[in-house]
Amino acid sequence: MIKQTKKITLILFAIAAITMSGCKCHKKVAVIETTPEFNAEETWMLISMRGKEVVYNEGQKQITLVINPEAGTMNGHSGCNRYFGDFKDLGNGQFELGMINATKMACPEPFHKIEGAYMQLLRQCDNYNLGEYTLEFKQKDKVLLSFEKQQDEKSK
Repeated sequence: MIKQTKKITLILFAIAAITMSGCKCHKKVAVIETTPEFNAEETWMLISMRGKEVVYNEGQKQITLVINPEAGTMNGHSGCNRYFGDFKDLGNGQFELGMINATKMACPEPFHKIEGAYMQLLRQCDNYNLGEYTLEFKQKDKVLLSFEKQQDEKSK
């Protein structure tokens, strides 16, 4: 009987300790507003150039962009070739691109036309607007390239 009473007392003590330590009713909750940041694991898919929807040719790969802020690089697929270069985030939505290099794959002329337009506009961009699922590359106030974050199969 004494063992059972001790056991019950220990159980009640444990329940009381857990309940009291778990009470968060008197703690203040802080709400922290954050702005989206580039993540090297995110792929951005090009959806428009100069406000016009990009229409890909049959068999053409979609144009992509990946920015690695820690390494100061960017890379992606430009519709025919892979490209890569330096990306320096200057803060406040401003950025600077270094030299951009690309592979030299042979593709049909229509693929090269879209790719050429993309690469030309990319080199003109100097600032961005980054949202949770959208990215705009701009030259001054004019949006030149619009991207959407690629949704992986896990998040669908």
